[in-house]
Amino acid sequence: MLGLGPRNIGKKGLARRAAPASIEELELWPDAIWRLAALLKAGCTPAEACTQVAVYLAGLAVEKPDVAPARHSATSRVRLLRFLSPASRQQQVLEDARAQIAQLFEAASVAASQGRPLAPVYQQAAVQSEARDSVRQGAAAVAACWQVGERTGASLAQVFEHLARYLETEIDLRQQRETALSGPRATGRILSWLPFIGLGLGIVMGTDPLGVLLGSVPGALIGLIGLVLAWCGNRWTAHLIHRAEEGQ
Repeated sequence: MLGLGPRNIGKKGLARRAAPASIEELELWPDAIWRLAALLKAGCTPAEACTQVAVYLAGLAVEKPDVAPARHSATSRVRLLRFLSPASRQQQVLEDARAQIAQLFEAASVAASQGRPLAPVYQQAAVQSEARDSVRQGAAAVAACWQVGERTGASLAQVFEHLARYLETEIDLRQQRETALSGPRATGRILSWLPFIGLGLGIVMGTDPLGVLLGSVPGALIGLIGLVLAWCGNRWTAHLIHRAEEGQ
C-alpha cells in the first residue's frame, strides 16, 4: 500500500516532462488498464481493482535494484541522473513513471473505498505539473472512462478494454513511424557530413580546397554561403522528421 493521496501524486517521482517517453513507458498504461478491466469484469469492486493494479505496478517499480531508491526526493534523484549512463537514466525514468501510476491507482482505491467518485482523482493527476507527460495523458484518458461509467452506467470493463486497445494501436503506430523514419534520419546525417567529406577528399587528391575557400574573398563568401545552406538543410530535415514523428 502506498498510502499517498492525490495531492502527493508524482512528488516522489522524477519530474522531467522534457524527456520523451519510451515505448516501454507508454506500454505501462495499456498494461494497467487491461488488468483493471479484467478485475472489474471478474466482479471486483473499483476499490479492490485499483488496489490490485497499484500493488502490481508498485511491485514492478521496485523490481530493479540498480536504480535510485524511492526514498530519495525528486531533487536528489534529478542530481543522481546526471551521473547515470543513458541506459540507466532511461530505466530510472521508466521506474519513476511506473511509480507515479501506481500512486495514482492507490489514490483512486482510497477514494473508491470512501465512496467518492474516481474521475476527479485522475483529473487532478492529469494537471499535476510534476508528473510525467505520459502519466498525465493516461490519467486524463482514464478519468474520461470513469466519467462515462459513472454518468451513463455503461460497463466499465468494456470501456477500459476499448481504451486499452486504442492506446495499443497508438503505440503500434508510433513504432511504425519510428521504423519508417530511421531511413530519413540516416540520410540526413550522411548529407550533413558530405561537405566535410568533400573537403577531405579534395585534400587527399592533392588539391587545395581550404586555400581556395580561405585565401580569397570570393572563396570565403562561397564557403560561408555553403555553410549557411548546409545548416539550413540540416535544420529543415530535422523539422520534417519532427513533424512526421508528431504525426502532423
